[in-house]
Amino acid sequence: MKKALSLILVLILALSVFTVSFADDPNEIVGTTEMPYAGLRFVPPELYRNTAGPTVTDGAVQFDTGIYYAYWVYCAMTEEELTALFNSSSAEADDRMIILFYVFSIGNGMTFDDMNAMIDNVLPTEYVREIGNVGDTTFYLYMEGPNQEYIGLIDPAYRDEYTALASAYDEVAAAFTFSEPVDKYASLIGSKVTFKTTDLDGKPVSSEDLFAQHEITMVNIWATWCGPCIGELPELQQIHVRLQEKDCGIVGLLDDEDLDSARELVTMNGISYPIILAPDNLYDVFPIEGYPSSFFVGRDGTILAAPIVGADVDAYESTLDSLLQK
Repeated sequence: MKKALSLILVLILALSVFTVSFADDPNEIVGTTEMPYAGLRFVPPELYRNTAGPTVTDGAVQFDTGIYYAYWVYCAMTEEELTALFNSSSAEADDRMIILFYVFSIGNGMTFDDMNAMIDNVLPTEYVREIGNVGDTTFYLYMEGPNQEYIGLIDPAYRDEYTALASAYDEVAAAFTFSEPVDKYASLIGSKVTFKTTDLDGKPVSSEDLFAQHEITMVNIWATWCGPCIGELPELQQIHVRLQEKDCGIVGLLDDEDLDSARELVTMNGISYPIILAPDNLYDVFPIEGYPSSFFVGRDGTILAAPIVGADVDAYESTLDSLLQK
């Protein structure tokens, strides 16, 4: 399954780069990050502590089966500016946010080269180093160093700090410890989904009635501010039509308050599958890593497979076909 990794990274960056995962122990160094799903623990090296520009990270994101990645971003701005940027929902367009490095956890006996081949070898291998191994999982640091294109765009007050952080290859590599990755969705698959909400017209909807209509329902969680979500709407409608012959269907779950824009997009794209609003317990029943996210639910409300995070229309039908054959 080929994916444009750069698009996935931009998508996740736009949504959740601000979700820094601090350690539970208040005595630990601020910025210590636990990522059990990827088998990673990061303790910021001295250079990364108390920086003028905030350094933020996202938790482990599943790229494909047995592959997780995380990334650290330097923000050439104050904490107050970062908060304002987050609240404006425009982070994806800000040149002051620069990715410092990625860490990949690659299991199932695969290598970095195997993963890179899945994305058309878009990541130059000269920037990759193996930094750990546990069982059949190998951990790789991908760090390109200071990006000269961006240095000229950021405030001079932050340039030296960014350059130093982006050049600290050895310090970053030594800041990680590793463990056997935990299957993020092991407890999710087989669990029951139960919620009540409304559709775009305010009519009540229950998960029980919704899922009873098809053997398998794909719940596509989207938002009107999410470019990849909007981009895949026409194809989702085409897939939905084809799925009717297989007793399967799609439900769009809108995690957004801009109902007018949602209605306009639904009309513009000729969407005939149901669009419902996010229930109050959305994050309890559908743990979301990014948008869009698609979950596969059986007639009785049981989650049947790990979700697909990101727009991947090729994978939707293939996943449904695999589930139907079980």
